[in-house]
Amino acid sequence: MVTEKVFFNQNFAKTRSDMKLFYTLLITGTATLLLVTAPTFTNYISLHIHSDNFVNGLATYQIFALTVATLATISILLLNPASKQFIRIGQINTMAEKEKWLGINGKSSWKVNGLQLLFFVSAATGICMFLAVKYTNSMDNFTWGFMPFVLVFSLTNAVSEELIFRFGIVGGLFNQYSKPTILILSAILFGLPHYFGFPSGFIGILMSAVLGYILCKATIETKGLSIAWTIHFIQDIIIFTALMMMHVKQNTLL
Repeated sequence: MVTEKVFFNQNFAKTRSDMKLFYTLLITGTATLLLVTAPTFTNYISLHIHSDNFVNGLATYQIFALTVATLATISILLLNPASKQFIRIGQINTMAEKEKWLGINGKSSWKVNGLQLLFFVSAATGICMFLAVKYTNSMDNFTWGFMPFVLVFSLTNAVSEELIFRFGIVGGLFNQYSKPTILILSAILFGLPHYFGFPSGFIGILMSAVLGYILCKATIETKGLSIAWTIHFIQDIIIFTALMMMHVKQNTLL
């Protein structure tokens, strides 16, 4: 009887973990699909906050993405109520666990490692964006009129994607699956949709997957989203600035 009870409990625990994995992937997968196919829905939304259609399009997408992220967050909280512990700043003074390929030696806090990773990730993003802007002959298109839009879009985009790809995955699986499994899932799910992002294609997938791994690691170890959101926010500032330079008519922001 004891053996049968242990066997039953083990099977029940495994089934429960598998179901949480299924529902977590269903929630984050659906949210990802909605973001990738956003134009299908946003084309029916008429939002006019600016004279340039590109700015209006970005604003519409951000509203749509925030809505999707909010619904995904509520779903994860219902699936795993204990996940609410990750919706906070987190313990940024905690030691970052060793990860050689990221240059993390395991002897410094996330406050220190976060700043170091922010510098190197931002440098890589900046180089890619510089080359894209230069290639499109948009180097002279910068104006400070961009910045209010850049900051707002960067803030909302980072919030939406961190809630879906970090909180969604970590919150749904943290007490059911191993850390490496969660890190890999976050990297894959964050990387794949960026095939359609900027930068796009294989480079976009690779850069986003590495970033997703880093941000997920920070979220798990600090038990919060502040490090991940800050790094993501700065990358979005760089990216949205480049997008504005390449797509927005300069005279509309004067």
